[in-house]
Amino acid sequence: MSISERRFELRNRTREGHQRLDAAVGTFATRMEYRRYVAFLSSFRAAMDLMLRDVSWPRDWKWQPTSVSEALSKDAADLDLEPASPEKASVKLGDESSLLGALYVLEGSTLGARVLKSRAAALGLDDAFGARHLALMANAASQWQSFLSLLDDAQDFDIDHAAQSANAVFELAMRCLDRETAVYS
Repeated sequence: MSISERRFELRNRTREGHQRLDAAVGTFATRMEYRRYVAFLSSFRAAMDLMLRDVSWPRDWKWQPTSVSEALSKDAADLDLEPASPEKASVKLGDESSLLGALYVLEGSTLGARVLKSRAAALGLDDAFGARHLALMANAASQWQSFLSLLDDAQDFDIDHAAQSANAVFELAMRCLDRETAVYS
């Protein structure tokens, strides 16, 4: 596999999980739907950010992902939501390929943040109230190119490890969404 094909191969190997998550998140046309989305994302990102905090980052990486847990906590408080309780995460991040697979999912979410930010704005939410995390993620969309450079430059890249890790992140997100849907339905 040539280097430039890595992101597309990851996209192909994670398509089902990505489509399931997108369909389950929906469009949040109401504040109640948005509250469910913030509750889910708070739980999910708290779990992932905790895991990433303990990662031994490769020495040659000059880049790290944007943490959104703090902004999500403030958004949740704005919306009168309980603080997030992170879902138990079992994503393996022990090698560079697995770490890149997990980051593929997290950094890829910044690409859709602009659309979600406009949906939140239609509900009266913005970077000062209720949608701080979306503003942060939308501003971090340029990080995607930096991430792709890391993905392309990775030596001894194992697509199987990366895809397993990415799919485990999507599974974690679905567990968080299912849990919050049960609470906010």
